[in-house]
Amino acid sequence: MRKLQPVRGTKDILEEEHRQIVFITNYWQYITSAYGFNMIQTPIIEDSEVFKKTLGMTSDIIKKETYTFKDRSENEITLRPEGTAPVVRFFINNKLHHSLPQKLSYKGEMFRYDRPQKGRLREFYQLGLEVIGEKDISADIELIQIAKQFVNTIGIKDNKFKILVNSLGDEESRKKYSIELKNFFQEHKKVLTNESLERLKKNPLRILDTKNEEEKKLLIKAPKLKNFLSSQSSDIFSEFKDNCKELKIPIVVDDNLVRGLDYYNNICYEFVSKDIGSQDSFLAGGRYDGLIKKMGGPDYPGCGFAAGVERIRLLCSKNFKLPVDINYVAIAIGNKNKIRAMKIINKFRDEFEFNKYFSIDFICRDDLSKGLRYASEKKADFALILGDDEILKKEITIKELKSRKQIKINISNLFNYLLEPKKIKF
Repeated sequence: MRKLQPVRGTKDILEEEHRQIVFITNYWQYITSAYGFNMIQTPIIEDSEVFKKTLGMTSDIIKKETYTFKDRSENEITLRPEGTAPVVRFFINNKLHHSLPQKLSYKGEMFRYDRPQKGRLREFYQLGLEVIGEKDISADIELIQIAKQFVNTIGIKDNKFKILVNSLGDEESRKKYSIELKNFFQEHKKVLTNESLERLKKNPLRILDTKNEEEKKLLIKAPKLKNFLSSQSSDIFSEFKDNCKELKIPIVVDDNLVRGLDYYNNICYEFVSKDIGSQDSFLAGGRYDGLIKKMGGPDYPGCGFAAGVERIRLLCSKNFKLPVDINYVAIAIGNKNKIRAMKIINKFRDEFEFNKYFSIDFICRDDLSKGLRYASEKKADFALILGDDEILKKEITIKELKSRKQIKINISNLFNYLLEPKKIKF
């Protein structure tokens, strides 16, 4: 029989990794709430038109990366490959234009059929923020501030990443630039890959996002978008850079930075690091004025970013500062003591149901050695032992597994010891 494995590009998440992911997402919710963002959730599946209308038919995502299929009613469905388009659809459907700007936060799984490698899976987890209805660049700057504070707070120091920024200009700026860029690449077609030759026909700006080393060398000589910006787009970018300097946000202008989706304009940015392999971007976003109208809603401006949890975890993995949890294993010795011991432990669980500092794992074993072996395998800090003698005397034995020391206390005092195990005098 063929051995069953996870689908290629997906993975099982083990206990320690899951704790790290929960740590990241909990901090995310805490920080974004502090900035006034409201958490929402969109479905994992969407009508395929949600993405075809927004991402651009020449984008890699639409051309070759979406998981698209027809359901039993012959409706074309796509597993969401990114979060912005579903959030905009959510905004339009739920008529959220009554109170602007809307500041929305989301988290969840995304899916892209791409070659799996370090930091890039076919099922991956993203965190994202969107601001809809605010045209002023203060919204873009606030998003970058939140992003920076978030990654700093979870342990990624400034010297571990760069914030690359660029202006994609307005539609008129990009039209002029595309003509000049197309002419340039026409003269160097011999250097271009088949993929870039196809991009040259439909959207030459996509070639700026090449990963091919020969094409990267060619880009040094290519015309720069900054020389084709309209006066309005140029003023917006200058104000943005000045404001970042005043707020001490360490940005680096990258003339070749483009986002891989058609809906972006003006400000765009990426947080990149050399410490996570070839997929060096772990957080990216920008402005998408015009997208809401394109999707059938009112003509409101918008901006946002998304962050990849797997890549963030890679950056944090060596320096994770997870909250210190005290883990207990309560061991009922003998089947006859099982229910009485469970009642005792449940009493403390009921009183402190959502406490984040300790957990109590309950088991029943016919002898103590088996219970202690289980506690050691689970890497518990303490064992709480309830046998015949303890039940009779209304006591509980607390055993520190590292030192093998133990003490008996009255059950009525257990609550204080659970909160502050340093009080235990062996």
